[in-house]
Amino acid sequence: MRKKTRKDSKHLIYEIVNTISGRSYIGITSLSQFYHTKSKRYAALRRFQKHYSKAMRTALDWELYKDMREYGKDVYDVFIVDVVKGKAMAHQIETNLLREFEYELNSTH
Repeated sequence: MRKKTRKDSKHLIYEIVNTISGRSYIGITSLSQFYHTKSKRYAALRRFQKHYSKAMRTALDWELYKDMREYGKDVYDVFIVDVVKGKAMAHQIETNLLREFEYELNSTH
């Protein structure tokens, strides 16, 4: 029996910006769960919705979640930064962006 080979899926690098404070967050998400749609915009917005939902349901002390609880969901813009093949490449780009720019809402920054 042959073992299935896993292809590296595409990953989306997105940015969430608070339009009032100007503070921002950078993140990545796999596009494999959105195979039914080719809309990268939809994937980015869906990831934002998941962040917001978790911020409202939990008391996690993450900067992004504290910001969402303070400002509500209507003050954020979501941008697509890049789409890359492979999780490792996506993490490398995210790490480089975190080093190069000021993403105040990333708790790992």
